[in-house]
Amino acid sequence: MKGIYLVGGYPDRAGFMECCRIIVEKGFDFIEVGIPFNDPIAEGPVIAGAIGEALASGVTTAGVMEDLALLDPGIPVYAMTYANIIHSRGIRRFSAEMAPHLRGVIVPDLPNRMARRFRDEGFAIPIVPFATLDTRESDIGTVNESESDFVYFVGLRGITGGESDFTSRELVEKARMLRRGTDKKIIIGFGIKTPEDARQAASLGDGYVIGTEAVRRQGDPAALGAYLGQFAGL
Repeated sequence: MKGIYLVGGYPDRAGFMECCRIIVEKGFDFIEVGIPFNDPIAEGPVIAGAIGEALASGVTTAGVMEDLALLDPGIPVYAMTYANIIHSRGIRRFSAEMAPHLRGVIVPDLPNRMARRFRDEGFAIPIVPFATLDTRESDIGTVNESESDFVYFVGLRGITGGESDFTSRELVEKARMLRRGTDKKIIIGFGIKTPEDARQAASLGDGYVIGTEAVRRQGDPAALGAYLGQFAGL
């Protein structure tokens, strides 16, 4: 299960849609779409820069949501957003508008234990739980409460675009702990840049997400296609 993260509406609406088409063409299993937000706390300079450009060009939450409703790529789509965006739109309204178009949402500033509050308030889209290098066995119960089909395992301490050692004892042992504690698929993100990174990540879990290196090429669909072609069969 391998996916690609893109910034919604970047570099423009047509370019974003073309990049989504290329992701499907290259055989990836899902698309993660970041809704631009003016305080992207999880993002490194490449993705944060693209988000800033998107916002400066007039990309809005409503516009990205419209694109997501039109996308229909034939593979699952997940939205990466922040709690403020969902609250501002309205928990029930966001859920009603996007539930038909999303397999799940990824909310990096929402602790796993808080997801139940969203559900209690009528949020019907599965919220993808996070695991990190600091996750403890006692935390896995909140992971299993989610209706999501996978857990997003952050493979490094820090923001997107950093370096991760997928052979480190700490990371390997944490992946094994997750495997023992949950039946969800384990998808590893942050730090995956090369086919070798992807192979190592896939050996620890059930797949991976490429973010920074995809966004770095998002302004040039041909370059993105050439880059993603390296991951065929992985």
